[in-house]
Amino acid sequence: MKMIWAIIRPEYSQKVIDALEKIGISAMTRLHVTGHGAEIGVTANYSEIPKEMLMLVLPDIDVARAVKIISTMAKTWQKENPGHGAVGDGKIFVTYVDDAYTIRTAETRKNDSSLPAKTETSL
Repeated sequence: MKMIWAIIRPEYSQKVIDALEKIGISAMTRLHVTGHGAEIGVTANYSEIPKEMLMLVLPDIDVARAVKIISTMAKTWQKENPGHGAVGDGKIFVTYVDDAYTIRTAETRKNDSSLPAKTETSL
């Protein structure tokens, strides 16, 4: 199980969400965030740029497809440089998730290939 953190331009977030939902990925968290920093290879620094962050936890088998959709749908396409986006299009981070707990039902999901199997926990 892995978590995808996608930090993208706000004007592309709904387009990304719609594309993910079309392939059956609809559980995610959407946050309004601001970015601060510099692009590698660019002399300009950026401060307090509005962004959207999408957080998704998926079985390993779905991660590559989700990353491809996010990176394709969130890219600013440029006629003068086909295939490359623009500075500030965003970043995608993928991390491992060991366990996930549902507060309401006390269910846990362990990080293994049998997802989406659920197991009960006793408190």
